[in-house]
Amino acid sequence: MNLEGNLSSSAWMHMAQLQLAHGDLHGAMDMLRRALTEDPDLAEAHALLALVLLRQKRLHAADHETRLALTLEAELPLAHAAAASVALARRQFPRAEQHITRLLELEPDDATNLRLQARFFDLTGKQEQRRESLRRALALAPDDPNTLAALGAEALERGDLPEAERRARETLAADAQFLDGLVLMGQVHLRRGQLEEARDHALWALRQNATDEGALRLLVDLQARRSWVLGLWWRWSTWMGTLSDARGMLVLLGAFAAQRVAMLAAADLELPTVATLISIVWLGLVAYSWVAPSFFQRMLRRELEGVKLNAHF
Repeated sequence: MNLEGNLSSSAWMHMAQLQLAHGDLHGAMDMLRRALTEDPDLAEAHALLALVLLRQKRLHAADHETRLALTLEAELPLAHAAAASVALARRQFPRAEQHITRLLELEPDDATNLRLQARFFDLTGKQEQRRESLRRALALAPDDPNTLAALGAEALERGDLPEAERRARETLAADAQFLDGLVLMGQVHLRRGQLEEARDHALWALRQNATDEGALRLLVDLQARRSWVLGLWWRWSTWMGTLSDARGMLVLLGAFAAQRVAMLAAADLELPTVATLISIVWLGLVAYSWVAPSFFQRMLRRELEGVKLNAHF
């Protein structure tokens, strides 16, 4: 007896959502294709397929599926959420904003939609609006681990480690296996130099989903932190990441000005060797700041490619 042949498109959809929740993108895609075989005009299946394709970095195909979903059901919230997510990935911010606006008109009291709006504000540099959207999402669902982890990540980016740790603990209290909460706590430990605790959380997170980029990024951050080549750059980059764009620019301009003043002072004091040394050190730091990120990205790509290769086999 072929039980699969008796399953409805809604049953395939439910199975696809379970697969997606566990990070099994290939399994989710297979379930969605079966659902669409049963009902090719199922807008929700096209929208969910778009989100799967988005996580696979197949942006063109994901965009095609969102347009199909919206053509089939123009007022489907999931279709607008998928379209906004794809637009954000393609840096099409006006289009993303249009879909988010319509999504919030259709479902104003859904915390998931407010988190998507917060992501839009984050990518467009509107950090205060981002925090407000996350606070509104938390008010709607105080125990939602997704929102708690997002608030923790925002605090971590500002360099507020006590707040980030508090949110991480709240996230894990709501769901001890929640992947983003594990990654967040791991990042908190890493910033505090608690490397073994950070490693434990990275491995714990990877056991939940071996393909999760946040968990892999935590593992690579840990490797960079331990590296004598990348350690200095990692600390500098992490600190600069807590500053606003304006403050970061002031720091860079201040460093350049200090270098120029030191060189001029050495020249005035007729210390050519010191001036040359300052110039060499400055050029070395500039070169290091260019080369170190490429090494870090290579490490991250190597981890991601290894995961993809294992998943393929």
